[in-house]
Amino acid sequence: MAGSSVKAFGWAARDPSGVLSPFDFSRRPTRDHDVQFKVLYCGICHSDLHAIKNEWGFSTYPVVPGHEIVGVVTEVGSKVQKFQVGDKVGVGCLVDSCRKCDQCTNNLENYCPQTVLTYNTILPDGTVTYGGYSDIMVVDEDFAIRWPENLPLDKGAPLLCAGITTYSPLRYYGLDKPGLHIGVVGLGGLGHVAVKFAKAFGTKVTVISTSVGKKKEALEGLGADTFLVSRDPAEMKAAAGSLDGIIDTVSAQHPIEPLLSLLKPHGKMIMVGAPEKPLELPVFSLIMTRKMVAGSMIGGLKETQEMIDFAAKHNILPDVEMISMDYVNTAMERLAKADVKYRFVIDIGKTLKKEEKEATSSCEMAGSVKAFGWAAKDPSGVLSPLDFSRRPTGDRDVQIKVLYCGICHGDLHAVKNDFGFSTYPVLPGHEITGVVTEVGSKVQKFRAGDKVGVGTIVDSCRKCDQCANNLENYCPKAVLTYGSVLPDGTSTYGGYSDIIVVDEDFVIRWPESLPMDKGAPLLCAGTTNYSPLRYYGLDKPGLHIGVAGLGGLGHVAVKFIKAFGSKVTVISTSVGKKKEALEILGADAFVVSREPAEMQAAAGTLDGIIDTVAAHHPIAPLLSLLKPHGKLISVGAVAKPLELPVFSLIMGRKMVGGSMVGGLKETQEMIDFAAKHNILPDVEMISMDYVNTAMERLEKADVKYRFVIDVGKTLKQSE
Repeated sequence: MAGSSVKAFGWAARDPSGVLSPFDFSRRPTRDHDVQFKVLYCGICHSDLHAIKNEWGFSTYPVVPGHEIVGVVTEVGSKVQKFQVGDKVGVGCLVDSCRKCDQCTNNLENYCPQTVLTYNTILPDGTVTYGGYSDIMVVDEDFAIRWPENLPLDKGAPLLCAGITTYSPLRYYGLDKPGLHIGVVGLGGLGHVAVKFAKAFGTKVTVISTSVGKKKEALEGLGADTFLVSRDPAEMKAAAGSLDGIIDTVSAQHPIEPLLSLLKPHGKMIMVGAPEKPLELPVFSLIMTRKMVAGSMIGGLKETQEMIDFAAKHNILPDVEMISMDYVNTAMERLAKADVKYRFVIDIGKTLKKEEKEATSSCEMAGSVKAFGWAAKDPSGVLSPLDFSRRPTGDRDVQIKVLYCGICHGDLHAVKNDFGFSTYPVLPGHEITGVVTEVGSKVQKFRAGDKVGVGTIVDSCRKCDQCANNLENYCPKAVLTYGSVLPDGTSTYGGYSDIIVVDEDFVIRWPESLPMDKGAPLLCAGTTNYSPLRYYGLDKPGLHIGVAGLGGLGHVAVKFIKAFGSKVTVISTSVGKKKEALEILGADAFVVSREPAEMQAAAGTLDGIIDTVAAHHPIAPLLSLLKPHGKLISVGAVAKPLELPVFSLIMGRKMVGGSMVGGLKETQEMIDFAAKHNILPDVEMISMDYVNTAMERLEKADVKYRFVIDVGKTLKQSE
């Protein structure tokens, strides 16, 4: 990444006409302390309108506006401490400051003389900052806001300007005390948010507007206590001297003397709207009753985070109208006429498309999406970087930024073609977790920013009996996440890659309480154990269940069985695993399968066995451990057939069954169960460039108990 810029795309104004159109540009590469994130939503502020039209006289074109930006982190620098890939974040009006002056040391970066605005600021190297009407942002972590989980990204975006612009003066000027009477002038993008914050502080609120038509909305919609029509002399006179403070949000030219008359002695009128020309200041009115007129410009980063957390706690959200990127010029025209209730928010994630750039590029963009990962090219199984393509996001597709991918023993078989049906290149990985970055127009289950998982299956016929019964895993036309051939002749590629595109029906919603890194292997190891335990009735409290093998599958089986309330005996060839099984995993007993005395003592004690061993092994000794009517369920994929002692089955009415992961409904049920019971595999996190060593170790069973690749942080195209 070092030294090279990052391609970006957005909409920009090229001249004072203010008309915005598609624009290719570059972001800086992600530095040590930087956060790169996928922009999902961006609010339109009235100052954006001023900037694109150069109404303040200092715009530098092209102008890519937008400073109410929210999205999901896709990359972090090596020294970043506050964020990780997958976090929801926001960026407001500032992206840098000197970090040294009195303002900065007092958490007032917004008043730093060297403040760098999110867009239209010239940097020391001569480049210009670009805002959030774009696909990605790169910002220093100190200027990113952590987004609360319970605060919607879309509706919440305008808080990053409108919210802090009204919250900060209410706090700084002491207008946040319960029982005060606060006036709000103007009921637009800023004003309606000011009402909500003032009410949350416990104050009485009077809305002051030139339009009587806004009265019902102010009182009934926003909960203001009273409403004044500023053009009505009788109403203004009746309200004279009644207010402790006023937040004036109006950016148009307007007289302030009538507003000052509404203040009590010592009252404060705070200007947050930015008129183009100076207003007339009636100094006499200030002197005679010790009133003040002051200004306030957003807030520092610490206060902005405080405001966002306060908004989440008190459910304060702007009233917004969601629009597409190609509607932005119409939105600007409407904003100039105050024709919006009350804030436009652009759905960047869904509607900013590169094909909007030029008709000449549509053919190029209509095809595949560039992707990058690691793949095996031949049966040596050695993996190396691979550039390839994903399909574009279809109507019902979800595009996912891959953050983590577990390494399954099946991956090892596949890269070496142990099963005889691998088609190279093989890009493995079916224990995939990540964050949604784009959804198709007809997707209903997910939205950009959601945490999700993808397991072993990415499609099926949707018509057969298996599919109709939520058993897509047994559909004869099931499409595996990697190594399957699609109807168009192309191959599927797995999660050792930067992105994946999957039909929404084959995506798992990830619980907030379940870590995405440690939890990733559940998408194979979890459902591989959970499904047979449920299907074969081995999930009942009080049963005695054996687990053969204590590897990636086996240790997860122990955890699920214990969560079901069963007694667990681990069966292993290695006595060295006894302490781990009993003391760490909580198994009730341990049997060394190579010890005849131990096996004989345990004969006929088990109701069922989950056999997770993938190596060739005898099953007659395991069958001897079962009670009559007991069930031995194989979930390890042994390359060659095992010897079946039929006589043992007949004499005790025992059975040997198999099970292959679970359907999508059951997999979601399993993930939710794991979150509820805090079931997590024991994992070793690795980087992408360690994957070949990991495969060698996996072949030797030298891992406790599952490798997980940190794809989001360590998969770099420079490799």
